[in-house]
Amino acid sequence: MVAENSMVVAESVEAAEAGLEILEKGGNVVDAAVATSFASCTCEPANASLGGGGAALIYLADEDRTVAIEFEGRLPRAATEDMFVPDLLPPGVEPHPSFGWRGTRNNAGWMGYRSVGVPGQVAGLCQILEQLGTMSLEEVIAPAIRICEDGYEVNEYYALMIGSHMRMLQQYPPIGKLLLPGGYPPRPASAYNRPTVIVQKELAQTLRKIGQGGSDAFYRGDIAKAVIADTQPHGSILTLQDYADYQPRTYDDGLVGGYRGYKLVCMPEVFGGIQVLQTLNLLEGFDLTALGHNSPQLLHLIAECFRRVWVDRFRYMGDPEFEEVPIQGLISKEYAEEMREHLDLERVPDEIRPGNPWKYQGDGRARAETRPPGPRGEGRNTTHLCTMDKDGNMVSMVQTLGSSFGARVMSGSTGVILRNYTNLFNPEPGTSNSIGPRKRPSSHDSLTLVFKGGQPLLTIGAPGGRRVITSVVQVLVNVIDFGMGIQEAIAAARIHIEGTDPKVPDGKLVRKLFADSRMPPEVAKELERRGHQVALMPDGNFALPVAIMRDLQTRRLYGGVTVPTPATAIGY
Repeated sequence: MVAENSMVVAESVEAAEAGLEILEKGGNVVDAAVATSFASCTCEPANASLGGGGAALIYLADEDRTVAIEFEGRLPRAATEDMFVPDLLPPGVEPHPSFGWRGTRNNAGWMGYRSVGVPGQVAGLCQILEQLGTMSLEEVIAPAIRICEDGYEVNEYYALMIGSHMRMLQQYPPIGKLLLPGGYPPRPASAYNRPTVIVQKELAQTLRKIGQGGSDAFYRGDIAKAVIADTQPHGSILTLQDYADYQPRTYDDGLVGGYRGYKLVCMPEVFGGIQVLQTLNLLEGFDLTALGHNSPQLLHLIAECFRRVWVDRFRYMGDPEFEEVPIQGLISKEYAEEMREHLDLERVPDEIRPGNPWKYQGDGRARAETRPPGPRGEGRNTTHLCTMDKDGNMVSMVQTLGSSFGARVMSGSTGVILRNYTNLFNPEPGTSNSIGPRKRPSSHDSLTLVFKGGQPLLTIGAPGGRRVITSVVQVLVNVIDFGMGIQEAIAAARIHIEGTDPKVPDGKLVRKLFADSRMPPEVAKELERRGHQVALMPDGNFALPVAIMRDLQTRRLYGGVTVPTPATAIGY
């Protein structure tokens, strides 16, 4: 997709069209991003909702200023690290399917009413629009209300997703009634003359109240009261005070790094940008172009950098509000130079241990460990959008429900699907990732803005769990090192690997390397000779990047999306 003036990329057609509608009415890229996000909350029920959270990275060209706003949401004040202890299953019996820590009876720790937290989505969008937008909340929320009232046709992607989660959705009647009409998965739009159309009258009314009353209507008015009334009788520990106390967090700038003369800005603190910058710092010491795109030598090098970065991530990442995290040390060039010496360029090593980024944090001290590090939960179901105009104003925004369909819980009277916040924390007490009051989850989401010669070049992000970090890095390498256009860079085959097994304390080295099945057999064979256990996967298994790139000479905008999904680039 090529546009002369402005562009939106999103993971659904309806959401992208909502953003374009606002742009064509004279809105700026912030207005369009907020409209796209509200629309996503109406037609991507597995990935986005007013009951979820997210973050936005915004660049204002006229002011040469970047603003980062985090609206992930919080655990309730009443949340305690032992709240699921009575439900813990014996070790090894039905462990958590994604993170490997002890499972809970009836999956109470990762779905259902006790797993919900304070959503940040509405507060974040309202604050972004109020501070940086030009249109009214009623104007930008109108397309989302229209989608709810007129209904949206279920596409093949969502029909399959709903069907695969049918049994879980059936356990919670409000959401099951909405997404399983007549008790069955919906008919997809592309396969039938009369596809299933999902209408959401309650959600339309909720959106209308937000449009009129703003954030207060959601957090301090009838909507919060209705959500609490719908959920507390079933075991939720959320209170009206939890809602009333919530505020997004704003940063004056993002997390700034550099790669081969390009400036990169990522989301600060709990997000995956730390590891994006850390990986690129390691790669910067090598001539990737000389190795050849997706050659065995290059893929081995990238894999070894990913391994080392993931070992550090599982060791050090947490919420800086509750524990010390050596962020500046992790992204320092000096730390990368030291760690580069430990890379084995020929074979998979027998062992990788975390480095000591504290040496480069500025005070030279090591963090005193008070509790053992636990495996880190990472939300898996997100949606991403980007907006950009010819002047270089740009937005990268993520929304997430944590797992598919969040807690599988919907407030029936408001139509709001709620995120499963405790899912991302270890239900076992005594670790640094145990549940706690008002904690934020750490996130893989890798919102990134790229500048060349001081000029805004690229906005990018992706849904896809822990594979977001590795996917964003490889797309950036494809653009910067190999000169690809943005669609070619996203479509190219990728790999994914982590470090040690996060499910096992001091976990043994992960040798399994996930590789796109389009990789030539000889490349896979050479990687196996070097010690990798190659597992070939379809390309849709490597996160789903969306991006917009700006030609610095013509100022034309080029959109890139992951083709096997409903993601769309649209502009004018």
